[in-house]
Amino acid sequence: MAASVRANDDFNRASLADQVQGALREEIITGRLAPNQRIDPGHYATLWSISQTPLREAIKQLESLGFVQVSPRRGVFVAALDRTALREIFELRIAMECTAARLATKNIPIIEARNALTLYTDAQVRPDDERTKRLPAIDLLIHDLAVKYCGNRRLQRLMESINDLVRWSRQTIIRNLPHPYDTTLPEHIRICEAVCDGDGERAAAAMQDHLQQSLDRIDDYLTKLEQDATQGPGADRQAMTA
Repeated sequence: MAASVRANDDFNRASLADQVQGALREEIITGRLAPNQRIDPGHYATLWSISQTPLREAIKQLESLGFVQVSPRRGVFVAALDRTALREIFELRIAMECTAARLATKNIPIIEARNALTLYTDAQVRPDDERTKRLPAIDLLIHDLAVKYCGNRRLQRLMESINDLVRWSRQTIIRNLPHPYDTTLPEHIRICEAVCDGDGERAAAAMQDHLQQSLDRIDDYLTKLEQDATQGPGADRQAMTA
């Protein structure tokens, strides 16, 4: 990934620090840099053929965004995406995405709403291996429609501002829960059905139920890992931070 980050014409549209910040942020969001992992600025300075200055500036930006933690004596570490962080992100999502779903219901073209519902319901009846291949591509479809058609630019900008945190938390769920797409599929179908019926309040309620259940599943998973970590052979298992 990051080999593409270099001090040349790739940086002619933004400051070097901004480019480096974006590249490091992507490393974190995708899991290539794991939570609590130490970041070696010297490694990236060599890899990307840049000086330490833009790296220091990028790290400051990432610290303010909540992606890294800086310890004067220990160094720079990827922040832990722990129970508290996940809950805070989901609280923001519930507040904003439920409003977006309610507002968007009257604006989403019925052909797009029905198409989304068809894609979800068709995937539901496919054989396991085929469904597994299809679901990642459509998983966020109803979420994207809600944002696109909510008709509130300020709400859209607010949601865009936490988009990377949402992606980070979503990757956490996908990496750590069994069959995450299959689990959320019926929840997405219920949101789509409400939108197709033109019922904004039901769409918002279905979105809230979906997001709350997603948070509850992560919470249950974390609790299980914490319990396993205190028992015999599983004592070396650590509570999930990614």
